[in-house]
Order: sequence, then C-alpha cells, then structure tokens
Amino acid sequence: MELGIDLAAFLAEFWQKKPLLIKAALPGFSDFLSPEELAGLACEEGVESRLVFNDASGWRLKPGPFTERDFTFLPETNWTLLVQSVDHWLPEVKTLLQEVSFIPAWRLDDVMVSYAARHGGVGPHFDYYDVFLVQGAGSRQWQIGAACDSTTPLNTGSGLKILEEFTAEQTIELETGDILYIPAGISHWGTAIEAGLSYSIGFRAPDLAELLTAFSIEVSLADKPDVRFRDPALATTLRAGEISKEALQQVRALLQHALADDELLLNSFGNLMTEPRLPELLEEPESAITPEQLAVFLQKGMTLSRHPATRLACHHQGDSTTLFVNGEAIVLSPLNDKLLALNEELQSAFGRPLDLKAFQRNEGCLNLLAQLFNQGALIQS
Repeated sequence: MELGIDLAAFLAEFWQKKPLLIKAALPGFSDFLSPEELAGLACEEGVESRLVFNDASGWRLKPGPFTERDFTFLPETNWTLLVQSVDHWLPEVKTLLQEVSFIPAWRLDDVMVSYAARHGGVGPHFDYYDVFLVQGAGSRQWQIGAACDSTTPLNTGSGLKILEEFTAEQTIELETGDILYIPAGISHWGTAIEAGLSYSIGFRAPDLAELLTAFSIEVSLADKPDVRFRDPALATTLRAGEISKEALQQVRALLQHALADDELLLNSFGNLMTEPRLPELLEEPESAITPEQLAVFLQKGMTLSRHPATRLACHHQGDSTTLFVNGEAIVLSPLNDKLLALNEELQSAFGRPLDLKAFQRNEGCLNLLAQLFNQGALIQS
C-alpha cells in the first residue's frame, strides 16, 4: 500500500483511465518552501516560471524570470505563479517522487510548484501526460471534464492553451495533504478557494516524432552503411517517376528490420528517457576522482547523492545490465550481487543521500561510482 490505496486496483482501474481523489494521502503534509521562496526562485535566471492572470478582461500570461517589483504590485486575487522543475533546484522536493514509486522512475518528468492567490487558476486545459496533484497549504477546487486530444478546439490568443468549451463532469475540493490523479488527456480546471501551494508530479510521454528521432540517432551511431534500400525485383511496367507499392513494401521491411534490433531499440529509448530536462545544471567536478581516492573519502564519511537533474534507468538481460545515465548507456558486465544492489540504490534514491556502506570496498562499485561522480551525475552531499 502507498498513498493509502490498493496499488493493483489503482493501476487496473484508474491509471490512464479515470481520475482518482485520494483524501488525506499525506497526513501532516507541510510545504517544502514558502510562497515568498517560490517567488524568489522565479526571479532566478534559468528557472522556467510564469504568472497567469484571470480577471474580467480574460486570461493573460507573463513569462519569467521576474523581479521583486513584479510581485510588489500584484492584485489580491485572480493570479497564479507557476515554477517548473522545482525538484531540480530544491532536492528535498524530489522526496515527493517516493510517493509514486510504483510508476517506473524513468517515466517521471519533474515537480512543478504553483502558488495561487484566491480565485487564481490557469483555466480549463488538458495535458498529454499523467499528473498527480498534491495540495499544500490552502485549498483548491478542481473541475474535471471530458477527454480531449489534438483535435480539441483551443484558444491560444493569451499564450495559454485554454479549452474553447469546457463542461465540468465532476467537482472536487483539495485540502492540505490530498492528492488528485488526472490521466493524460482529461480536461481539468483548478481554482484556488484559499491561497496556497500545489505540487504537480508530471510524467514523460514522448510522442511518435520524439521516439523516431531518438531511434534514427541511434541508427546513425550504429554506422551500418551496407544496410540500404534495394529493389532487385524491379519491374519494367513502371511509369516514369512512379513510387510503386513494392518500393514502399521494401522501405517498410527495411524499417521493420531495424526496429527488430533489440539493442538499437533499447539504447534509443533508454537514452531518450534519461535525457536531462535541464542539462546545463550538470557539471563535471573541477578535478576527476579515482576509485581509490573515492574509497578513502567514503570511509572518512563523504556522502554522495544523485544530482537533482540526473535521470537514471536500467535494463536487465542475461548476465549484464545496461544502466542509462543522463542520455548515455553504461553496460555493467559481468554482474555481481554488489553491482546489482548498487544499481537498485542508485535508481531509488530520490532526494536523499546514497547509502553506500555496503559498496565501499567493492572494486566494480567504486569504479562505477567514480565514473558517475566524474560525469556530474553524482555530487557530494
């Protein structure tokens, strides 16, 4: 049981099917930051943020970064501040991801935090990804409507993607510690009853173009110049310039052959799903560290954590594991119990230091930890 729900029932009945309200999912929940601290973060360069106003004149969007003056003259009601990827800037926010650890970690995108003044909101809309909405201080009313897709009419004049038509089929009030799950494509509209913070745990959902682009990159890196289009059974009845049905069949067969290559498919997908959202935050240390030096530092009490921007995934097959780290693959082979256990620790450590006591004297583990540290994927905590 997580979040006080039956996970098997949730995945079977609700995941990507219908919304679910989980009352008091996080009893005693307290905010990770204050509204003032969120506003301060929105003033920083490199932080994606926006202000949304909704009043008698309609919807209005103002992108960040902001200045203190921007917040000095805000009205008392009808506005919302949204800051993207707060978990990348405040690692403790990443502990929220532990609450949804039943979803594969590589599906997680980021945690957006919003502060809504009374009556504030961003309008009726839908997302192409699933989201868990965690209510902090204050309360919000959420209206949930019908399913939408790319053909649904939108009003984009304000810079927002506001649904031209919205009919609420369900109305829900979230209070501190409540969680609302909304599947991808389901329309919804949140409005603050009492001013407060909300945390949106979003998930990555690559579209077909992204998947094909990632696969084509992997194919190009594989360097297989001999695999080309061929038409040995060319007919003499073709009209000039005609692309025949047989030619298209050859193209399809060529692409299907490539897609049948498990290694190409795995590497393209693993690299895509671990590409950092904010790669500019990842920096290599000034001085590289050797596994031997790392062993000494760990024994003296040095602690390591995943960089908040680091993304990890893995794939087990036979006697090897492919570890995907920030868009790159590392093959762990041959495997041993220590490496497997270290991989599990790396994959599950959200917003906390790594527990490395069991790995400080293992050569393979120290080699991997030093490599990840030197890449900037791990940092001293």
